[in-house]
Amino acid sequence: MKNPIFFAVFAAVSLIPLTGSAQDKHSKLHEQMEKMDDAYKAFRKETDPAKGAELAREAQKYAIQSLAEVPELVKEIKDPAEKAKAEVTYKKMMAKLVVSLCEVEEAFLNGKIEDVETIVDSLKDQKKEGHEKFVPEE
Repeated sequence: MKNPIFFAVFAAVSLIPLTGSAQDKHSKLHEQMEKMDDAYKAFRKETDPAKGAELAREAQKYAIQSLAEVPELVKEIKDPAEKAKAEVTYKKMMAKLVVSLCEVEEAFLNGKIEDVETIVDSLKDQKKEGHEKFVPEE
């Protein structure tokens, strides 16, 4: 149940457009991440299993949509081989995120709110890794 990749990907990718131009701040990926963030914030506080499962599904929807996008930082990579590697890393992290959100949904459906808390808590340590991979230093 402990899959800390969600928070890492979520935090890293949601901040990527903020480091670029004003146009980047309103990219499709940024908008999807904002919506996923709203669902994430809501489900981590939710105690009603049905509502929590619905919020987890909502977050899944935006994570799946985000999987098809490419972060601005990755788009800027000039070397084709390095760019391809970065894209694969992003896709893998997003796919793991979808799995984690399914685990959250499953925990809610099983009425195991404490498992949701455990999943959410385990994600916090991965934020640093996500930032190192996808957010440039200022």
